[in-house]
Amino acid sequence: EAIESAVQEFLPNSFGHKRYEETEEYNKWWMRGAYHYEAKSTEVDFALMHDGTDKNLIASYKEVLASRPPKTELPREIAECGTLRFEFLLDFGSFRDIQRHRAVVQRMPLHTTHHGFHPLYISELPEEFAQEARKLLKNVGEALLEITQDKFLLQYYIPMGYLMPNRLTGDLHALTYLAELRATRFVHPTLRQRAFQIAQALETRFGLYGLTVYTDSDPDIFDVKRGKQDIVEKRAGILYKLTKML
Repeated sequence: EAIESAVQEFLPNSFGHKRYEETEEYNKWWMRGAYHYEAKSTEVDFALMHDGTDKNLIASYKEVLASRPPKTELPREIAECGTLRFEFLLDFGSFRDIQRHRAVVQRMPLHTTHHGFHPLYISELPEEFAQEARKLLKNVGEALLEITQDKFLLQYYIPMGYLMPNRLTGDLHALTYLAELRATRFVHPTLRQRAFQIAQALETRFGLYGLTVYTDSDPDIFDVKRGKQDIVEKRAGILYKLTKML
């Protein structure tokens, strides 16, 4: 409300939208009741849960699929062929990365400790530190119970390495783009693993129609180029130009 008040004063022509009470109440109601995806127990580590694509329609795109070179997106029109839904476990740290893909539909998972801490983070530690980490995580789990009984508030105290169930739905264009972008060695290994699995599922299902998902086969390494992946300078330049324009 404070931000809204400030921008209304600064740019009254851009932030004077009328609010409708019924709309606000409806959004408040459904977001409190159905916004978070919660699965307290699941046997699914990774699975394609639903294929809603039209294979005959995909077949009409066979030449388009087979002719696509690397580093090239599929035509967005291929979205008319339908969607697929994946479910998998992923730590919250990597979920924040994959969540930025607005072309797919992703439920916001409720952050809990029900599914345990991702084992990768412990396995990366020397054994003496790994033992201490396991003790710390056990204490964290017990300490969380003393903070609050509000499961929505409790999310903000839970370490981001804990696994959560994820539900992701997208069309062939969106899923291919996501898999290729997140299956490189510059991506966090817990997310890269899921990107490879999505890519494999897509090729298994649609390879006979000409689909190739171009993934990075290089092994996971700690690459110094990760340290250069920054938008600070570019963002500062944009802000400077905007300031000059104003």
